[in-house]
Amino acid sequence: MSRQRVVVLAGGLSHERDVSLRSGRRVAEAMATAGVEVSVRDVDAELLPWLRRERPDCVVPLLHGEVGEDGALREILELASMAYVGSSPAAARLAFDKPIAKQIVTRAGLNTPASIALPADTFREIGAITVMDAMIERLGLPLVVKPAKGGSALGVSVVTSSEDLPGAMVTCFSYG
Repeated sequence: MSRQRVVVLAGGLSHERDVSLRSGRRVAEAMATAGVEVSVRDVDAELLPWLRRERPDCVVPLLHGEVGEDGALREILELASMAYVGSSPAAARLAFDKPIAKQIVTRAGLNTPASIALPADTFREIGAITVMDAMIERLGLPLVVKPAKGGSALGVSVVTSSEDLPGAMVTCFSYG
C-alpha cells in the first residue's frame, strides 16, 4: 500500500508570506513525523500545471492573506479537481471579511464587541477628523483598529488615546 502524497501550499505574495512559509514548514514537519509523504510548494504561475501533472492525493492550503484565505485558491483547487483540507470557497470568502464574519457570528447568538466598519474611501470622503471623533464618542477608548481583511495581526493597533487614532487608521488602511 503506497503512502498518501500530500502537498502543503505556503508562501505566496501577500504581506503574510513569511508567516505562511513558517506555518507550511511546521505542518509539513508534523505530517512527515506521522509518516505522511509530504512536500511544501510555493504558489506561482506554474501551480495549476504542476498540480495537474503531479496529482497529489491531498492539498493543504496554508497561504495567508488574500489569495490564500479569500476562497480564490480553493476555487482553483476545485477547478483542478484536487482534494484539499479546509472550508469551501464560499465559507472562506465569508470568514476572510471581518465585518461580514462578525455579522454571521452575531446572528448565530455569539457576543462580539461593538464595532464600526469603515472603508478607506468613506473615511476620507466624509472627513477623517469628524469620523474619528464620532468613533471615540460611540465606542470609547481603548479601541482596536484592524483591517477588514488579512490576518497575522498585520495592521492591527490598540489605541489608548485620541492622538494615536489617526496613525492607527493610516496603518490599518495600508494593509487593506
